[in-house]
Amino acid sequence: MAKNGGGGSDEAGRPQLHEVKPRELVGREVIARFECQFRAAALECLRLLEGKAFDRVYCDYQEDFVIRESLHEGSAYHFVQVKTKGAKKHQWSRLELFGVPQKLPAVVKAAHAPGGCVGKAATSEQLKKIRGSFVGKLLEHTVNFSDACKTVTFLTNVYLEDQVEQISEAIRIGDVSERTVRYLADNYSAIFGITHPFEMSIAHACIGKLRLSAGHDYLDPHHPHFESKAVKAVWDFSEIDLTHTEGIELVTKLLGLVQKKSSRKMLHELTSEDLDDFAGVGVDDLLDLLPISRGAYQNFLSEGDSNALKNASILQRKLGQAGANPELIETASRWKISWDTWFRTYRHTYEREISFLQHALNGIYVRWARGEVSFSGLQVEVDALKSKLSTNSLGLALTEEMLTGGVLAELVRSESR
Repeated sequence: MAKNGGGGSDEAGRPQLHEVKPRELVGREVIARFECQFRAAALECLRLLEGKAFDRVYCDYQEDFVIRESLHEGSAYHFVQVKTKGAKKHQWSRLELFGVPQKLPAVVKAAHAPGGCVGKAATSEQLKKIRGSFVGKLLEHTVNFSDACKTVTFLTNVYLEDQVEQISEAIRIGDVSERTVRYLADNYSAIFGITHPFEMSIAHACIGKLRLSAGHDYLDPHHPHFESKAVKAVWDFSEIDLTHTEGIELVTKLLGLVQKKSSRKMLHELTSEDLDDFAGVGVDDLLDLLPISRGAYQNFLSEGDSNALKNASILQRKLGQAGANPELIETASRWKISWDTWFRTYRHTYEREISFLQHALNGIYVRWARGEVSFSGLQVEVDALKSKLSTNSLGLALTEEMLTGGVLAELVRSESR
């Protein structure tokens, strides 16, 4: 009889935990599926940093996640449903996704219809299956939210059968004569119980909002490289300069935030502010996690400087290591922004003077980097430089704060090489 720890029963013949097949593992699978949903939402949250029209991601509310887009005429929404399969070879079929019968009903002549024909009406059982399908649940948003629904997306880690690929392509190019598209359009109002039936053009427009996005391996619950993909997304979307370890820590925190927003108990009566707080992730939430000051991020948005976020990350990390508190880091970031703005404006007007000034600023930075000057000692160094400039044409234009920003600019330039 095997000894305890040798892989079999213990000395008394009692079975060990790993030897008895568990009653079910559904709980683990459910958790894995939710993790896939959190991953997809987290990566989408990072896109908010681009500062474009997408300004908030809602987690597990109305859909697995919903992206809000702010437009001149108001808010629009992009609904995303995440579905994964453990079997890598699985391909989604038309029946699985759309709930339509494998053999569509024959068409009848109708001069008013696109292509001169129209499908026979679906039975009540068929209507129920379509509405309850993955695509049916997504398309219902086009009815409930009308024009406020911009797109509905089915996101998956595996692929689509050829027939479904053809349907997806037909929807993408607006081919309303494709049989499944036509079948859905002919029965659209009946599927969703619309009292005043949609015109065919409206049904086509609703179906045109559907996206089938397949083959995203980062959604795989057992994919070993999600962390590296997520860290790369941090770099790609936000241009933040992080070590790999820092990136992993950030992604872990972001996933935690998405999970928290997905699991909070909702109020019975919600205002838009309540919803933003309970289920939404916005830029402010991300900036609380990222190694970047709000001042630098706002400068990135206003100036369009593609290196601003990366530089701000370097500055925040280095000042943090030097013992600066968050308030001082925020202030120092503003000093550097002031210096950068002044430098861009006058670098050609005072080309010779600025060249010598940069040499002096770099000297202060080098002494600081070598430990010859403490962080707090920078104030003495900068004050001394300001005194030397008192008779110089730059003396009146530059404040001590801007000169300190110049030292910090030398820090960032050195770390960026």
